[in-house]
This record gives sequence, structure tokens and C-alpha cells, in this order.
Amino acid sequence: MDFVKIRGKDLPDCIMQMKTKYGPDAHFYDHRFVTEGGWLGTGLFANRICELNIGIPEKQASRDRIEKKLKDLKELLKEKQRTPRDYSSERTEKQYISPKSLDSIRPFSERRRKRLNSEPISTLEPILIDEAEAEEELGLSLASLPELRRDVSKEEPHETDNTPKIHPNLMRFQEKLISEGMSATYANGILLELQNQLAPADLSRYQSICEKAVAILEQHISVDFDLFSGTPRGKRKVVFFSGPTGSGKTTSIAKLAAKYSLHMGKKVSLYTTDNYRIAAVDQLRFYAEAMDMEFQAPKDPRKFREAILRDGAELILVDTAGYSHRNPENLLRLREYFQALSDKDYLENILVMSSTISKTNAWSVAEAYEELGYKRILLTKLDEAEFLGSFLELADTKGREFAFVSVGQDVPFDILNATKKLLAETVIFPEKLRGIAGEVFEKAT
Repeated sequence: MDFVKIRGKDLPDCIMQMKTKYGPDAHFYDHRFVTEGGWLGTGLFANRICELNIGIPEKQASRDRIEKKLKDLKELLKEKQRTPRDYSSERTEKQYISPKSLDSIRPFSERRRKRLNSEPISTLEPILIDEAEAEEELGLSLASLPELRRDVSKEEPHETDNTPKIHPNLMRFQEKLISEGMSATYANGILLELQNQLAPADLSRYQSICEKAVAILEQHISVDFDLFSGTPRGKRKVVFFSGPTGSGKTTSIAKLAAKYSLHMGKKVSLYTTDNYRIAAVDQLRFYAEAMDMEFQAPKDPRKFREAILRDGAELILVDTAGYSHRNPENLLRLREYFQALSDKDYLENILVMSSTISKTNAWSVAEAYEELGYKRILLTKLDEAEFLGSFLELADTKGREFAFVSVGQDVPFDILNATKKLLAETVIFPEKLRGIAGEVFEKAT
């Protein structure tokens, strides 16, 4: 791998140079902005320049060196066309070059240099260059390059660049997606779909690109907001809500309990395995008493099994402790509660994630909790989020569905069914995240 640096007025300009000059195999791994010039070294009136560090595969770097040699050989053949004498009888064996071009071709034998220095230029005839000598001096064989034997005079003045051009609005949109949490690879995939589906006239309108991107992102989002989804007939649904500390599990459970009990008429019980935080236990107990629901806080898997065997609820929602996802022992302890369920219970584990955590932390959490076999994600704190692009990419890449989104602290109103349109629009238009709770919900009288 060879590494080079490209400079341009901005990031899209540098990326365009990279794709045009080095092709699709090149990729950038770092960029920065620097200033040049300025008045008396103060930086005033300085130019802001983007520097892009890119990697080029070795075969590409080798190709560049070969192309340089090919350029030298092309110059040699062009000189042949300018020669007034006709050497048609010797063309199959010799290539011709005028004396004036000797200084532009290196290296040359000492014999030719002496002749050039000793005789007047006007008396010198064009010097014959044997193919074997050219191969020895330039490192290439003319016989192995048939494309160089064509008539140079018939070549077009400029070679056609077949590299597809990326519209500036698409480059601008790509920067937006990356700045809002998506990886460059995933953003490039979205860009390719946009380029294939939009007409040139639509590409000239940035708003049209954003609107089309919403429709494309909807195709990459999977949702399922029915807690009973997939439950076999005759089975009771038991849903564990797992996730890091502070992700919003307890409040989200209370909201869903109200939704399924007060609004849908289901018999719901609330459980917690979090015996470490007394405040969390008391909080969930308060919600259960306020909604007249069964509440249990078993101290171990054995007592948990005894409690659910006596419970006659249709839906059991289980709050869990906020374990560190970096400690696998905590996750194994939670699996012991899974194994305590009876044959009449249908288990599901939903991962609860705060939309305010970083992209790196989100991926770390999602991968750690894969051991628990979650299929759906409940995304909380949308009213505090800056962007959602990384969560959409995460769910799409791992094949997970969104179940619900929490948009505030007000129980039981600030929760929404996850929809493709809502998630896609808030990714492309993050300003819609502001005040989303007040725009959607009204309290029942």
C-alpha cells in the first residue's frame, strides 16, 4: 500500500480528485483542514485548504510508474512522425527520434552524446533507436505494447475520462450523513442508490435528494411494535428489557404497561430483577400500584420461577439491572432468569438503548448483548438526541427491528410505536427531533 496526500478547496473536491486520478481502489483514511497564507503571519485573509490522506494499492502505484514509461515511449513515437525522411523499409526494425528530443529522453549511450556534441545540429540526421536498446534503457519492450504502434497522428488530442462524475449535491449529502453518525461505507451505499434513482434534474435540487433519501432509508428500516408478535397460540408473553445503566428501561416499561393495560385491556404484571438499586425497585412498584398491576421483585431465579408460575397475567414485563456490557458474567447471570421460565411462557428480550450515546458505544453495547438473543430495539431519549444515523445503520447491518421510541419522561404518554417514516425523517431532518413529544401526544382527559 502506498500513501499519498491530496489537497483541495474542500472535502468533496479532494474525493473527486482521488476517484478521478486513482480510481475506485483508492480510499481515504484521514482528512484535516489547514490554512495557508494570511496577512503578516496572523492568519487574516488566509485560505482554508483540505488535506486528504489516501491509500493506493501497490498495483495502482506500479501502474502509475508503468504509465510514466509509456508516456516516454509515446513521445518517442511522436518524434518519428515529425521526421521528414521516409524510413518505411526499416520501420519494422527501428524507431526514429530527432536529435532535438535527445535531452528529453534519459539515459542515452555515450556514443550518441559525443556525436551530438561534435557535429553541428543542422548536419545531423535523425538517430535510429533499436527496439532492443529501448527495452534495455527504458525497461519496456515495444513488442509487448501493441497499442503504442498505432498511428499517433490519428489519436484524439485528449483521452476520454470514463470515471463517473459525482454530483456536488450528492457529495454534500454524503458529508451530511457521515457527520450525523453513518460510516463512509454505509453512506456511499445510500449515495449509489440515490444516483441510480434520481434524474439529473432532481440531482440539481438538494431538497429532492433529501426527500428521495427518506424513501430509500425506509426500505432499510425494519419495525415491529406489537409486543405479542410471534407469540404462539396458548403461550404467555414474557418480555425482558435489558440494556446499560441509564438507558431508560424502567420508565419505558411503565409506559408500555400503561399502553397495554389501560388502553388495550390486557392483564399485565411488572417484575424486576434489579435488586441493587432500591430506588429503581420503588419506582417500578409505584407505577404498578398506580395502575393496579401485580408487582414482583424476586431475589434470585428460583423465586422468580415460583412467582411467575402463580401469576395469571397475559403479559409480563421484566425490568433488569443496568449491567456493564463489558462484563460477560453479568449477562450470564441474566440468562439464569431466562432459564427459569416455564413451558407455557414465550420469552423475548428487547434491547433498550439511549439515542444520546456515541456511535462507538452503541455498537459495543449491541454486540455485547447479542449473547442474549435480542431481535428488537427500543430507542429512548429521542428528544435529547442530536442524530440517529448510526442507530439506523446498526439495526440495518445487524438485521434488527425497532419496536418503540421514547420521546420524553412523561409516563405513560411519551412513547411512540416505531415507524419507518418517523425514523427515516428524523435521520435526514434531525431538526424534527426537537419537541417531538409535544407534537405527537395529548394526554387523555
